Amino acid sequence: MDIDVTSIGDVNVDIITSNLREFPERDSQILIRNATLSVGGCAANFARAIAKLGLNTRLIGKIGNDILGNFIIDELSREGIDLRLSRGSNTGVTIAITFKDKTRSFLTYPGSNSEFTISDINLDMISGRYLHIPSVFLQGLRENVIDLMKYSHKNGMINSFDTGWDPSGWSDDDIELVEKILRYVDIFFPNIKEGSAITGLDEKENICRELLRFGPKIIALKMGSEGCFIATRKESIFIEAFRVDSVDTTGAGDVFNAAFIFGHSKGWGIKEIGRFSSAAAAISTTGYGNSRYPTLDEIEDLLGFDTGI
Repeated sequence: MDIDVTSIGDVNVDIITSNLREFPERDSQILIRNATLSVGGCAANFARAIAKLGLNTRLIGKIGNDILGNFIIDELSREGIDLRLSRGSNTGVTIAITFKDKTRSFLTYPGSNSEFTISDINLDMISGRYLHIPSVFLQGLRENVIDLMKYSHKNGMINSFDTGWDPSGWSDDDIELVEKILRYVDIFFPNIKEGSAITGLDEKENICRELLRFGPKIIALKMGSEGCFIATRKESIFIEAFRVDSVDTTGAGDVFNAAFIFGHSKGWGIKEIGRFSSAAAAISTTGYGNSRYPTLDEIEDLLGFDTGI
């Protein structure tokens, strides 16, 4: 099939707990009402979400030669995603602990993601109109992200990027690396915490204005339940979040990114793209893991109109 989007990056298994009031005390145990096993990792989440919206998607990453790796392949193959997954030591695992107040904590074992380097990628695999690279700090690519984006631009593709958060804390080297990468980014998807860490600023307008200076054409600043702020050099707009019965926000940012790229591929304006992406992300939070990644029809129902696609 002809590929529309290539997603490169982290692929792992998520174990997601039902809502907790608080952590158990040490040397103690509590019972939870639910635990969900699903495919996770930002690159995989993005690929799954955008494939469900109808774009032909390729996923490049690294998993373990183990039962969890086989689970990932089985799950994503059913979604029609073109998988180019090399094998490493052990599949990465994230335990996502969700709390009743909608906050989250994560325990992550990167596994094969930390072994994933440019040597695992045949550049001919990168095809389509868009290249998406998320979570640069949870994989072994880091410095080579620029090489991949240069190759993409050389072949007329549009680069989108989501740094993710550095679990070790943002260092000066991290910020310098991201600033270099942003020279080759067309659409940048930071959340407000990441945007503030990169720029040293707090206000959404100032953060976006500074990030645009580094090179991207579009900044889509995600602010969780507060909404999103989208800015280009010519215009900007704030989009309020949709109110839904949320149970788990894991992966919502990746769904937002996927819906944004889908809308961009249709030539919509930033207001239409922003509302569509916010609606998609909201729907995704009404189930655990990827169980509620939305279809186009479901997003249109929440928006209250037919996009005409």
